[in-house]
Order: sequence, then structure tokens, then C-alpha cells
Amino acid sequence: MSTRQKKTALVVAHTHWDREWRYPIWKTRSLLLEFMDWLIDILENDPEYESFLMDGQTVCLDDYLEIRPENRDRIAALVKAGKLAVGPWYTLPDLFPIAGECLVRNLQTGIRFAEELGGYNPIAYHTFGWGQTAQFPQIYRDIGIEHAVAAKKVSEERAPNCEFMWTAPDGSELLTSRLGHFTRQNGYFYLHFPVRLNNIYDNNVYSWDWGKTGVAYHRADEENFQNDYFRVDHEDGYFKENVKDAAQRTWDNMDKTLIDDWRLLMCGCDFSTPNPYLPKMVADCNEALPDIEFRMSSLQEYFAGVDERIDRSTVPVVHGELRDGEPCGASANALATRIHIKQLNKKVENSLMRRTEPLAAGLSLLGETYPQRFLQKGWNYLLKSHPHDSINGVTQDKTVDDNMYRLNQALEISETIYEDMLASLLKRLDLSAFGQTDTLLLLHNPQPRPVREVIKMGVDTPRSESVWTLGIADADGSPLAIQEITRDEHKQPVHDIEARPWPYYVDRHQLYLDTGEIPAGGYKVVKVVNQETYWREEEWWPSMRKHTGGFIGQGATQLENEFLKVEVNTDGTFNLTDKQNGRVIENMHHFEDEGDTGDYWAYYAPYRNQIITNRGFGSRIWMEDNGPLSATIGIETVMKVPAHAEYGNVKVQGFGKRSERLVDLKIVSRITLNKDSKHVKVKTSIDNTAKDHRVRLMIPTDIKTDFSDAAGHFTVDRRGIVHDKDENGEFFPEMALRPMSVFCDANDGANGLAVLNNCLTEFQLLEDDRGTLALTLLRAIRNRICTESRVSSEFPEALGSQMLQTVDYEYAIYPHAGNWDEGKVYAEADKLNSKPAVTQISMNRGGELPTVASHYAIDNESLVLSSVKKAEDREGMVLRLFNPTDEIQEGKVSIGLPVSRAWKLNLIEKRGEELSIEDGSVSLSLEKGKIATIEVE
Repeated sequence: MSTRQKKTALVVAHTHWDREWRYPIWKTRSLLLEFMDWLIDILENDPEYESFLMDGQTVCLDDYLEIRPENRDRIAALVKAGKLAVGPWYTLPDLFPIAGECLVRNLQTGIRFAEELGGYNPIAYHTFGWGQTAQFPQIYRDIGIEHAVAAKKVSEERAPNCEFMWTAPDGSELLTSRLGHFTRQNGYFYLHFPVRLNNIYDNNVYSWDWGKTGVAYHRADEENFQNDYFRVDHEDGYFKENVKDAAQRTWDNMDKTLIDDWRLLMCGCDFSTPNPYLPKMVADCNEALPDIEFRMSSLQEYFAGVDERIDRSTVPVVHGELRDGEPCGASANALATRIHIKQLNKKVENSLMRRTEPLAAGLSLLGETYPQRFLQKGWNYLLKSHPHDSINGVTQDKTVDDNMYRLNQALEISETIYEDMLASLLKRLDLSAFGQTDTLLLLHNPQPRPVREVIKMGVDTPRSESVWTLGIADADGSPLAIQEITRDEHKQPVHDIEARPWPYYVDRHQLYLDTGEIPAGGYKVVKVVNQETYWREEEWWPSMRKHTGGFIGQGATQLENEFLKVEVNTDGTFNLTDKQNGRVIENMHHFEDEGDTGDYWAYYAPYRNQIITNRGFGSRIWMEDNGPLSATIGIETVMKVPAHAEYGNVKVQGFGKRSERLVDLKIVSRITLNKDSKHVKVKTSIDNTAKDHRVRLMIPTDIKTDFSDAAGHFTVDRRGIVHDKDENGEFFPEMALRPMSVFCDANDGANGLAVLNNCLTEFQLLEDDRGTLALTLLRAIRNRICTESRVSSEFPEALGSQMLQTVDYEYAIYPHAGNWDEGKVYAEADKLNSKPAVTQISMNRGGELPTVASHYAIDNESLVLSSVKKAEDREGMVLRLFNPTDEIQEGKVSIGLPVSRAWKLNLIEKRGEELSIEDGSVSLSLEKGKIATIEVE
């Protein structure tokens, strides 16, 4: 506790600027131009205007300079002078729907952009993001940031004081402030509103008075009359008589601080302007409250004063993620809003980070040109799709369309670069051991461990060869098992940069292939072998297929391999037997539909809800693609569900009931079991025709446990079956809906069951007698945007948020022994998210690269690979991996490329100590929860 006589209130001017939210991108950009032009003028001409915080991001400046490039030098001068605080982020992402690696790249991009302008704000001003990831203290400390403002979302139960030591799984600590009531807006609502507007924000009388409050316009034509009104003049009111009470109330707002003489007052809000009266307000506060010195300041000065005054040993410690209730305050259920955005994002992440970058980085060490600018363009599209409102789609439909466009551009760029890298590799392969007309396949494995998979593929053979059945052999001639599906005829164009496209007449064979072992982080070339030809003109009795037996499918309802057995029941569920221990889980995999009268951010069940299960409807069941490598059972169920919710005229969330009118909700699942697979793959399609509802997938585990585990950002998050209870034993059920990335898991230490996925974001471990994992597939909700707590922007005719479309999902069910680490769940999830890729190639002579190679490998399955890329400013290759377990993990990173030196890096790729490298391998020892980044050269 300080003994200083004079108290100090540090007033920080700022804004929270969503790149797109209430309004689409270009309307928001127009507002940004007005805002930035005004801000630059104030900062350049008012010496008393100390500084302005640009919301912890830099994309606003990027957007502004795209239209006003002539002002770049002016902005740089303000940044260098400390008048404009920018970064360290590029955009303000929501966290849980995106990969942890994307958070690192976002920081890298933001810091680089800010440094080009003169430097970045070294405070983790992180009041965005709907919940905060557990690893942020480690991430920030790794790049040299030691303080954070993290107002979303830590409760007073965990952090009774404003200041707390936020601690990551590895033990890294960050001195953090959650501010006071109204958090990042504490000075804006308590000081700005009374003094500038003669209004008390929280007394419920804040409203527009037509013709008196200001000058405004409103589009009234048929296409636009539902849009907002816009004020065009600037507020010129100033009510000095309100200063004393407002200043005192603002000061008192942070009365739970551990420092009684040093407080931070944040004067800004969503889309707030720079307020040219702020220096006058500060001077009037000093006059009104002479025992407190009010002055305009910065986050850096505030935390410097905190460090000077506080005894860190007395500061409460808060461990792990910040995601405390209540649900609407944490925007807890936006995870499943407009799920198709998150699905496409995960597809882009898997393409760009798990396949394209690793191949390009490996080839760059072999002398190929790394497509840096091309990749940066893809990353730019991806990062601009991650702002919290954009990735969650809590916006107008047009903004969702824009974000889907950005994601699709990122995907196309990634896939194009990947194909370019395959072409570069092909031109350098030594294929002289093969014949000139041989059909070859290049199998690429981006996983950091050898893999053997059954993959579905299509192979073309020249029509002139009339191939009826084919085989595939490794380079040494040993056959690889295949399972034929179809054969038909096609004409395919062959692009030629020096000619018109060539027509290629082919027989196309669809089949399953047992790849054999593909090296870790590498590739191998295999050969297509023509086994039997046919007489093309013959219409009757072509050669019949032969089989070796051992089909995985039996009848129409059963699948079985060495490890698992699936028996489909008449109601569409199935029984799953883990043959390794005899454990049987019955009546697995069903769906529940219930009402959702909530909003984008939080799930509310209607007052008169109906929960409907598909088990009450008949299912159509069939077998397809049956053979010794793979078999699939299809299950179709048509549920009768209420068409919509009935609200009357009441806007309150949760009000209403489900309608009496019913519509068909068709759900088709395809259950696939492959040879030697330890998990069951499922592809589910929902044809959604209903509004105002939620669909969840139910996976009983028959495991008694009080917690769940789920893959998070560089960690596995363990959470209780219910959220934190208060002193009365009460909790918010909606907070038990938990985030996940590539898996969620329930285990009792002896046995476990994981659901692996590449397209889901939200799950719940139910407090029922079967330990059911409930996975949210979709939320269909009204198109209402919460612009302010008393008013919404409403678009009842815009139905994008109702998800009236077909949505596809891919996931897998994986029973295992032990906990998630002992069961190698992360490695199993990689098989779904980092699949081997196959490319048909033709003969090439004159290359020097072998037909089988490993570019990188990690020998410990408990260590997880996050990234393989080229260094930003050097020619080396960067690998990032992490230890999500609670134990020290020893591991060896092996590089099958010409490298001789290695370094430890921080997350923004600054070199630290040089590491020993022997025979192309770097040995690492990672403590629990640790992230490690290395560079090899």
C-alpha cells in the first residue's frame, strides 16, 4: 500500500474499433477515415493531448493508409513520438475458433507493421476476444511483454482485486489488470457521458431526442429503411457542473485496486472518437478534486507506476484461461454461431499451415525459391478473417459473405502454392528407375511422424491402354493393397503454357489405397501397375472382380477391423466395441434438436422449449464401399422439428416457444471404418430447414469423470463438468459449453473416449449417467446486432444467421486407454487434420532428389508440431512445437535436409542461444506447457 499524499488518475484516450461489425467493411472504412483524419489533426495540433491508444491493433492503420497513403509519414511521426500507440496485434481476433499458431502469426504481423511505423505498444492491451487463452502469459512474455490489460473475462471470485498475476500452464506470469466496472470504458461511461452529454449512461434515460440531440439522416427507401440512423454533426456540449461528481465516480470505479493512489481511467468505447475536449476535462477534474492529479497518460506509464508501487508477492494469482461467466458477458456461445465460417477457417488453416508452408519450407532449404510474398497475401486474407465479430459472424449477412470471400481467397492461394511446390519437387525428382510411360503417384505426409493410412483417391490411366484393374507398388516393387470403387471414362484438359490445353483421354479409377509407410514430414513415389486390360467395345460379361476376403463390412449394419467393431441399431445409433479391452459403448451417436431464442453471443432456451431426439424417428440404413481396406454404413434420418420460434412482440432473449408447424430436418451420417484404424470416421450432413434452434450430436462415453480435456492453444485445457459455482452452489449452465480445437476427451485415467474433428468448435460434457459428450453442430438464430444494451440493429428479412443451408461435418470417435496423453489423442487428431496427400505425376528425367525422403520428424508423440515455415528475414527453416502435457518431455527434432546450425528463437523469430545439432538432429527437453521455436540453417 502506497504512502504517497497525492493520488494520480491516468487518463488514456482510446477507441475500440471493430474492422467490421454493425456495418459492413466499406461503411466502417468510411467512418474510419473520418475518425483518423480527425485524430491525426488533434494529435498534431494539441500539445496537451498526450497520446491515443489505437486499440492494441494495427490493421486500422493499414486500412486507413490504403485510402490515405499520403498520410503515412504523418502517422509514422506520431507513432515515433509516442503520441499514437499501435499494436502489438494486427487484427483483434476471437481466440477459441482459430488455431494458436494464427495468434502467433497475428502478433508477428502486427509487431512488424508497427515497427515499420516507429514501434509497437509493449503492453498486452487485450480487452477483445471472448475469453482469453491460458497460454497468453507465456506468449506475451516470450516476445518481451510483461504487462496486460485483460478485461474479458475474469471474475471477481478469481480476481477479487483489479490486479492479478496471470499464470500460464508453463508457469509464465504476466502482471495484469482487469480494470474496474465497465472495464475498457470505465472513464468513458462515468466521465465522458455526464460532462459531454449531460447524461448518466447507466440510469436508463439515454435516448435520442429528434431535432434536439443532433443532426442525423436515415435512408427511407424500401431497400434500406431498416438500417441505422447516422448523426453527421459533432457534439459540442460541455457541462462543467457535472465534472466533480463524474470525476469522483470515475475514480471510485477502480476502488478494488491494490494501489489506492494510482488508477487507470480508460476514456474510449466502441467506435468512439478522439474527443477534442479531453484535455479540458482533465484540467477541470484537477480543479474539482484537488487531492487527485488527473493527467493524460499511457498504458506504459500506468504499469511503470504499478511496478513501482506494488509488491508482486501480495498479488492474487489466476491460473489458465480467462473465460468466466455469465455467458452473455463472455459471449460464451458465439462459438457455434454461423458454424460454416469456422469450418472454412479450419480448412484454410489445415491447408496453409499443415501442408503448404511445410512443403515450401523444406524445398527452400534445397534451393527452391520460397513464395514469401504469395504466402503473405494468403496470410493477410486469413488474418483479416479473424477479428472477433468477423470469424463469429455476429454481423450483417453481407459481412459474412465478405469474410467467406476472404477465407476462400486464402484457401485458393494456399492450394495454388502447394501445387506450385509439387511441380518444383517433381522437376527435381530422380525418376530414372521408372519407365517413360509409367503412371506414378507422389504421396506427401506433412505429419512429423511416419504415417500409414487408407486414403480414397482417383487414378487416371491412358484410355489407349484399356486398363480394367490396376495395382500400386512401392518403389521397390512390393505391392500396396487397394480396394476398387468405380471405373469410368473421362476427357481431361492438360494445361500447357506454350499451347492450347491438350485433351487427355483416360479411364478414371476410384479406389482406396493402403499407403504403406510414408516418411515423417516427407514423401515417397509409388507406381501404378496395370494388372488387367479389357476390350472396350464389349458390352456383356466383362471380367469379374476378385477379392482376397476379409471385408470390413458385414451385412448392412456391422463394421469390424482388428481394433474396433461397429454395430448399427435400427434407431440410427450404433454400439462401439473397443476390442483391445472389450469395452462396449452402446447406443452411441444420436442427435438432439432444441429451441434457441438467444442471440449471436449467448444461447437461451425458449421459456417453453422442446428437446427432440432423432431416436424417435425411423432411419434408413445401408452399406457402401465395402472391402478389405474400408467400409462405410450410411444412416439417414428425417426428423420432424418446429419450423421456427414464436416471440410475439417481446424482444427479450429466451422469451417465446417453438411453433406448432413442423418441417423436415434431414440428417445423413456415413460411418467409415478403415483397416487397422483405431478410430471410426464419420461424415454427417444436415439439411437445415428450421429456424431458431440448436442441433447437437450426442456421444455417450460411459465414463465417470468430473472433468473434460480439450485441445486448446498450445495446451490441453482441463475443465470441470460444470462451470465455477458461486457461494450458493449456483452456476450458469451455458458456461459449460466449452471451446475445443481438434479434439475433446473424457477419461477416468484408465479409459477414455475422444471426439476428433476438423470442423467443430463447441462441446459439453453432460452431467448425465453416461458421461455424454454433446457437440454443437449448428445454432440457427435471429439476425439482431447488439449495438448498445438498450437497442439492436435488426434485420428480420436477412436469414443468413438461421443457417438455412446444408452443412457438412467430419469427425472421428476414438476410444483409448489411459488419459488423453497416454492414448496419444493429439497424434490421432493429426490424422484427421493433416492427412496424407496424393498427386499423380508422370516420368521426369534429370532430377537429383530421391523418390523417398523425410524433411522433418519428431520422435515423441507427446510433442505437438504447430508450424514449419521459412524464417521471415533469413534463409533458415523455423519449426514450432509444444508440450501440452504435465510432464517434462524429451524429444529429438530430425531434419532430413542439408542443415548444420540451429538456434532457439522467440515467437517473433529473434535468435537466442545456438543449439547443438548432430547428424541433422536437435535434442530438446520441454517442461510442461512449454512452447519451443527453433531455426535450422
